Amino acid sequence: MKKISFLLIALIVSLSTFAQDSGDLENQFYFRFGYSNPTNSYLGVDDNSFWDDITRAGGTFELGSIFMLNSLPLSDGLRLGINVDYAEISYHQLSSTIDDTALGVLKLASKIGPSISYSPVTHLVFDAFLKAKIPWVAGSAIVFGDSSFEDENYLGTIGFGFSTGFNVRYRFLMAGFEFNKDSIKLENVDITGEYLGNVSDPDDDKTPMPSFTFSFGFCF
Repeated sequence: MKKISFLLIALIVSLSTFAQDSGDLENQFYFRFGYSNPTNSYLGVDDNSFWDDITRAGGTFELGSIFMLNSLPLSDGLRLGINVDYAEISYHQLSSTIDDTALGVLKLASKIGPSISYSPVTHLVFDAFLKAKIPWVAGSAIVFGDSSFEDENYLGTIGFGFSTGFNVRYRFLMAGFEFNKDSIKLENVDITGEYLGNVSDPDDDKTPMPSFTFSFGFCF
């Protein structure tokens, strides 16, 4: 995904020669909703057949801003910026198609990093970004379909990761695609020292939570 982001940035830079005289770009505040799908590496899984009997789904809500660095001497319509997501609330659910067992993960995170924006015509802007991501707090619950097992709850604070992707903005409308890769330690609330962890690495207590997100929202 890093290669894709670099290619997007390179494409935008290469197109700057043809940019119309659109001048400086305005700072943007935005909020958006998205569909978020856990990848095949969610929970550290390294066997794709694991997902044959598991359904995956999720959603996000995000508040953020893009601060344009208009003082930097770039071509008209091309601007660097700082992209800040003050709050990202996401939820992912994995459900077994064999029984009623389900895993849900609710997470609050923030993100910050550089962006590059290109406006080929008035009101139309493309953004590409790469951001550091900090999950502040996350909670998880496993509900077993077999009543002989007790449900398990996990809680974790402060993780780390990154996100990369792009936006398309037209007037006050905004659509985007993003890849997130982050992890956090989720400890069993009833058993100290027991973590949800990485299923492919028993020595890793962090839960990997990579996902793809398609979003739509409004910017001002």
